[in-house]
Amino acid sequence: MPDGTLQDFLANVVVGADGATSLVARKAGVFSSNASHTCSAVRGYYKGVKGLRGNVEIHFLPECMPGYFWIFPLSEGEANVGVGMLLSDMLARKKNLQKVLEDCMKNKRFGSRFSGAQLQGALGGWSIPLASAHRACSGNGFVLIGDAASLVDPFSGEGIGNGMLSASIAAATLAEAAKSGQVSEEKCKDYEHALWKEIENDIKSSYALQRLGKVPFLLDIAIGKAKKSEKVRSELAGMIANREAKKKASDPLFAIKLLLS
Repeated sequence: MPDGTLQDFLANVVVGADGATSLVARKAGVFSSNASHTCSAVRGYYKGVKGLRGNVEIHFLPECMPGYFWIFPLSEGEANVGVGMLLSDMLARKKNLQKVLEDCMKNKRFGSRFSGAQLQGALGGWSIPLASAHRACSGNGFVLIGDAASLVDPFSGEGIGNGMLSASIAAATLAEAAKSGQVSEEKCKDYEHALWKEIENDIKSSYALQRLGKVPFLLDIAIGKAKKSEKVRSELAGMIANREAKKKASDPLFAIKLLLS
């Protein structure tokens, strides 16, 4: 309370929407951390980046493989610039992500674009649990949504879509349960089952794309094909965010068609 006194609040169910280090998940005993299913990232906001064209840029560079370097344009000539890698790969290769970011910005392809860029404020870093770990997100008296439920896409690192979806499913499930006057553990589990029924295939496809990125020569072939073909560019770009396009990643025929295109 404002005066410093403590007060207890009781509820039939607690919705944990408290992020990647969720206290609710820890108190419920379902929090887990796996370096092979955790993305570590660092980013900064830079002013004066040259060559911004209003589109999101994702670059696969030797300095940050397996992972990617991004440039996200903002307003007034600023850009969100960062790099992300799997924590397990970062630890195995003894990488310092701040140094990796600096190396990416100095890469011969980008050095001129950042020659006059100025960092606004400080760099920020964080670790994000990926949905490929499939963390438990419900139990007796609680459900987890968003990053607290480890729902970040294992390929793109994007978590807003699945976070909003999980909130929508949780709200509908718990509202229905509340009408009966009791939110049981079974109803909380119903939320988790409905959520994963909706996202499981998508997560599997994204995980397949992530693993593809660990094979440099395959990635080089894909990027080489994309440079020459608008169709391939569109398909690969769609895989970052489009659910149907991602499904092709786990189809061996798609890889064959890509090699022959």
